Amino acid sequence: MDLNPPLTVARYRMPTLAPHDQAHHAEHIVSFLLSGELSMEQGDTLSMGAGTAIVIPAGAPHRLLTGRDLELWHLSFCPHCLGWTREDPQMAPFRAVKLGAFPAVTIPVERRPILSAYFEEIDRLGQTVSTSNLDRQSSLLSLIMAELSDVMRPSHRMGEGLVERVLDYVQQHCCEPLSLSDVAAVVHRSPAYVTDRVKKATGASVGEWIIANRLQQASLRLLHTRMPVADIAEQVGWQDVTHFIRQFKKHYGSTPGQWRKAQRAGHNHESAERTTG
Repeated sequence: MDLNPPLTVARYRMPTLAPHDQAHHAEHIVSFLLSGELSMEQGDTLSMGAGTAIVIPAGAPHRLLTGRDLELWHLSFCPHCLGWTREDPQMAPFRAVKLGAFPAVTIPVERRPILSAYFEEIDRLGQTVSTSNLDRQSSLLSLIMAELSDVMRPSHRMGEGLVERVLDYVQQHCCEPLSLSDVAAVVHRSPAYVTDRVKKATGASVGEWIIANRLQQASLRLLHTRMPVADIAEQVGWQDVTHFIRQFKKHYGSTPGQWRKAQRAGHNHESAERTTG
């Protein structure tokens, strides 16, 4: 049973934005700045203005720094709940960012009203919950992702194929028994060579990428199932549930059980606001 809606969208207007704590989300996020200025950390420090779209993969750490005269669309969604897989074309922008592409892209001026209209229609359809409306929202989201794919370019840091192959393999096999040696063997390089290349390109080690991907998979199971924490730990590659809980708390700031409870409470509060609003 899903605990959160598959897709949510909101339009925000903020004269100023104060610094936020670092955050991680179980959903994939797309934001589109209509006006104003925004700075945030997502790997690097990003400075963005009107017409910028921001792609935040599930589990990616990010932090809002400052904002002024902001108006933006903010959309979050669960691909699994929409019937999408990681390999689907709609997910290409998120795959690209996870493999090192720049997470902020400038939408051409002539396409901005069209992109904003997609967000607006998704928001309108969300006011009435129905299977047909969710199908329409999913189709509109596909159009948004196509717009982003058209303007995204691979990161210069990740231009060489070896690092891309390493991270792609880690994404696909993170829940299996997986070590640096296993990954190095796949790309036919020494572990030391792979370690050096990945660390220089991404700022994180292969081991850290494995853990981050496993934790993302764990957060999805916590969010969308009632599976016991111990079973989730085993499914995503941890034999020691205590070690899993420790890693999860280090990454998300709370234990898996606390995080699940907070997510459920947040959903209930949001549902109540929609009902009474």
